[in-house]
Amino acid sequence: MRAIRTLRAVVVVVVCTVLGAGALFASRSEGAAPKLTGADIAEIQNLYAQYNQAWDFRDVDLYLSAYADDGVFVTGAGERHAGRPALKKYLTDAFAQSVNGNATHNNTSIHITPTPEGAKGRGYWYVVNVLAQPPVFMGTGHYNDTFVKTADGWRIKSRTSVRGWKQR
Repeated sequence: MRAIRTLRAVVVVVVCTVLGAGALFASRSEGAAPKLTGADIAEIQNLYAQYNQAWDFRDVDLYLSAYADDGVFVTGAGERHAGRPALKKYLTDAFAQSVNGNATHNNTSIHITPTPEGAKGRGYWYVVNVLAQPPVFMGTGHYNDTFVKTADGWRIKSRTSVRGWKQR
C-alpha cells in the first residue's frame, strides 16, 4: 500500500514537471513575443510625441531621429518613403509647401503590443488649426506602426498613416 502511494506521488511529480516544462518551453519558443517593460512602453509612446513636435516645430533632425535607419513612412495618400534620405526629402518638401505653422499634431488612444521583432502600435491622430478662431480640425485618422529596438533605443521601423477611419 505504501509503495502504491509513493508511486502515485512520483507520477504526479513527473506529470507536473513535464507539463510545467512544456508550458515554459512554449512561452520561450522561437517566435514568441517578449514582454515589454514599462520603460519600453514609455519610450515608444514618446516617439509619438517626438514625431508630432518634429512636424509642428519643423525640426527635420528630430523627425529623422524617431525612425530606424531603414524606416518607412506611408502617407495617407499612399506615398511610400523608405530610408533616411527619402524621409528627409519628403519632410523638407512638405515644409517648403506649407506656408504657415498653424497646425498642431496630437495622438490619443495609443495601443502598443509586443511582437517577436519588437512591437507594434496604433494610435489615433488629429491635426488642429490653432490659429483659426475657434480652432478647427484639419484632419483625423490613425497610425499603424512597427517599432524596433536599436542600439540607440526604440525607433519607428514603419508607419502608415490612415486618414479617417477606414481599416488598412
